[in-house]
Amino acid sequence: MSNNDFGVGIERRTFLKAGGALVIGAAVAPKLLAQEGQSDGAAINAASGAALSAFEPNPDQIDSWIAIHADNTATIFIGHHELGQGISTTLLQIAAEELDLDMAQVKSVPLETGKTPNQGGTYASAGIARGGPRIRLAAAEGRQALLKLASTQLGVPIEKLTVASGVVSVMGNPGQSVTYGQLVGDRRFSVPFTGHAPIKDYRTHKIVGARAPRVDTPAKASGKYVYMQHVRVPGMLHGRVVRHR
Repeated sequence: MSNNDFGVGIERRTFLKAGGALVIGAAVAPKLLAQEGQSDGAAINAASGAALSAFEPNPDQIDSWIAIHADNTATIFIGHHELGQGISTTLLQIAAEELDLDMAQVKSVPLETGKTPNQGGTYASAGIARGGPRIRLAAAEGRQALLKLASTQLGVPIEKLTVASGVVSVMGNPGQSVTYGQLVGDRRFSVPFTGHAPIKDYRTHKIVGARAPRVDTPAKASGKYVYMQHVRVPGMLHGRVVRHR
């Protein structure tokens, strides 16, 4: 605001000091917000950063983020949607890196309320900035749990174990080994998400930062990819705003 505005000689600083505002907020039907918890408000898990809600998998548990299968592959449950920004690939790279799995051994499932953890809204590249750290910590925690199981089964300390492609081996004796699939194979971890598991030094990364084929490209190129705008459910209604002058 200049001194000539409105023909009155008033400085911006003086105007701001003299100004005031009253802001009133109200919560409307909080029980309708399935992604934001119950009427008493949704708590946020300090470790995972995900919302705690009766409608979502419990983000306090590693099982809500990772499933290890008997064929030595893993499903990573991601709470962000693929909008063409590539997070269905890059978040898998992060998980595979921390779990010591190959990209061919990891997959994700489509975002769905009640099946995937609530990581908040998906905002373009924020899927990496916000979702990446949570996936990394969950994968690191899962790896620690798997190493503890392997340590017990192989009878050696965790420090004496090494992992490659989901195969845990004893250092210096690769014949003494066990796979992730043999350790957990379609069973639950039953391990809490604490957020305290150590993550890898970025200088040791082999998958993160490397080129990887986009997971979403084949379906898009063949016209089989289901965009959010194409989703139809039984009894689905459409609405629009009608403005009257």
